[in-house]
Amino acid sequence: MRAALIAEPGRPPEVADREPPEPGAGEVLVEVLAAPITPLDLLCASGTSYFGVPRTPYVPGVQGVGTVDGRTVWFPTPAGMAPGDGSMATVVCVPEADLVPLPPGVDPVRLAALGLSAVAAHRALTGTGGLTAGETVIVLGAGGVVGQVAVLHARLDGAAR
Repeated sequence: MRAALIAEPGRPPEVADREPPEPGAGEVLVEVLAAPITPLDLLCASGTSYFGVPRTPYVPGVQGVGTVDGRTVWFPTPAGMAPGDGSMATVVCVPEADLVPLPPGVDPVRLAALGLSAVAAHRALTGTGGLTAGETVIVLGAGGVVGQVAVLHARLDGAAR
C-alpha cells in the first residue's frame, strides 16, 4: 500500500510503499477516501506537539473518511500522539468502536476538510439531541466552527428555526 511516512520529526513526509496493516482485536481495516492535514498533524510531524516527539517512522493523519464494508465512516487515529499509524495511507486499522457512520451521499473530501468539527455537530444534533424536522434549535457558540456546522446541519435536517 502507499502511505505518507514521517521518517524524522521536522522533515517533510515521504511517499512509501508499506505492507498493509493487520487488524487486531476490535479493529477493522478502513479504506481511506480522504485525509486532511490538521494543525495537530503539523505539530506532531514537526516534533513540537504537546504529546512529545513521536516515535518514527509513522504514517501521519489524526483523522479521515473512509469505507468499511461499503459504509462511509469518519475515523480518528492516534498518529503522532501515541504509537500507531494514521490516515494518510491507502488503508488504516481503526478500533471499530471509534468509527462514526456517515449518511449516504456525503462528500468524503468535504467532510474530511470539516473533520472533527462536523462530526461533533452531527453527533450533538442527531445522536444526543435527537433532532427531528420542524424543531427549533438553539446553538450556543454559533460563531465557532462546530457551532457554524451545527447551524447548517440543523437547517439541512429540516429545523424550523
